[in-house]
Amino acid sequence: MASRLVAAIYLRRLLPYSTAINPPAGFVAEEFLVTNCGLTPSKALRASRYLTHLKSPSNPEAVIAFFTDMGLDKADITAAVARNSQILCSRVDETLTPRFAQLRDMGLTPLQISRLIAIIPNIMFSPILISRLAFYISFLGSYEKVHAVLRRSYYFLNQDVERVVTPNITFLQQYGLTDCDIGKLFKLAPGMIILEPERVKEIVSCAEKIGIPHDSSMFKHALTSIYNISPGRVSARFNLLLKTLGCSEAEVGMAVRKFPYILNSTEDRLSRSVDFLMRKVGLEPNYIAHRPSLLAYSMTRRLVPRYFVLETLKAKGLVKKDKDFYAVAMKSEKAFRKMFLDPYKESVPGLADAHFAACAGQVPPSVLP
Repeated sequence: MASRLVAAIYLRRLLPYSTAINPPAGFVAEEFLVTNCGLTPSKALRASRYLTHLKSPSNPEAVIAFFTDMGLDKADITAAVARNSQILCSRVDETLTPRFAQLRDMGLTPLQISRLIAIIPNIMFSPILISRLAFYISFLGSYEKVHAVLRRSYYFLNQDVERVVTPNITFLQQYGLTDCDIGKLFKLAPGMIILEPERVKEIVSCAEKIGIPHDSSMFKHALTSIYNISPGRVSARFNLLLKTLGCSEAEVGMAVRKFPYILNSTEDRLSRSVDFLMRKVGLEPNYIAHRPSLLAYSMTRRLVPRYFVLETLKAKGLVKKDKDFYAVAMKSEKAFRKMFLDPYKESVPGLADAHFAACAGQVPPSVLP
C-alpha cells in the first residue's frame, strides 16, 4: 500500500513532464518524507513545502543518519520531521553536532534528547531555547519534570526568561510561594509563568479579592483557576454560582475559597450538576456549598453511576438509608469498588456490570432485581 502511495506521489510530480523523452531527475521531497522519514502522504505533502529549494537528498539523508547514529528513536525522528521538516536542512557539523553536545553536557540521555526533539525540533538549531531549557531543568529539578510540561505545551520556551519569567517567580515568592509551590503552579498552568508581569499581578490581586490567604494550600489553585478563565470573568462566574446554587454570597465565597476550580465550570455543566444533586440526590444548596468539589466530578463517569449503586444498595437494605452521598462520591475508583461493588457480587449480581454500563453513558435501571 505504501509503495503505491509513494508511486502516486512520484507520478503526480512527473505529470507535467510526461511529454518529455528524458524527464529531469531531482529531489522529490514528498517521496523522501514518506520513504525515509515515515510520514504519511498527507503529512509529507504539507511538510514538503519547506523543502522545495533542495536539489538533492544528500543533506536530509545526512541528518537522518546523524539522528540514527546518536540513538534517536525512529518514531521520534518521524515526529520531529512532521512538526518541522526544515530540520532536514540543518548542517550536521555546523548545527546539529554542537546542539546535541550541549544537550548531552546538560545531562540529557539520548532517549531524553530523542523525546525532546519529537516535541520541539527547533531546539536543534536554537541555542537560546537550549539555555532556557537549562533554566527550567534547574528550577524544576529534573528534565523529566520539564518534559511532563513540554508534552502539554512547549511555548514557554519561547518566552524571555530574564525579562519575564524570573520577575514573575520573584513576585510570586514575595507572596509566600516557595520554589516548590511555583513549580507546582508551573505544571498546573505553564502559560501563567510566561505572562507579562503586569498580568500576573492582576491574577494575584484577583485571588486576594476572593479572600484566599497566601499561605493557604488553595492559593496556587486559585491562581490557576483565575488564569484559566481570566480575571475579568471571575465576577461573572461568581454571580453564576450565586444564581445556580441559590446560596448567600458568603456561602458561595466559602465554596470558592474551598475549591477555586468551581469558577471554571461552564453554565451548562454547573446547571446540570446542581440540578442532579438537588433534584435527584436530594441535597440542599448549603450542603453542596460546603462540599464544592462535588461540582467538579463528572456526571457520567462518577455522580450518576455512584448514585445508582448507592440507591440500589439502600433499596436492598445493604447500606444505611442515611449514607452520605459525598462520602461515596469522593472515594477513589479503587476504594469505591472495594467498598460498594466487590462485597455484593453474589447478593446483587449484575451490580458491577450495571455500574460500568452507567459509566459508559447507558441509563441503568432504577433498582436491580
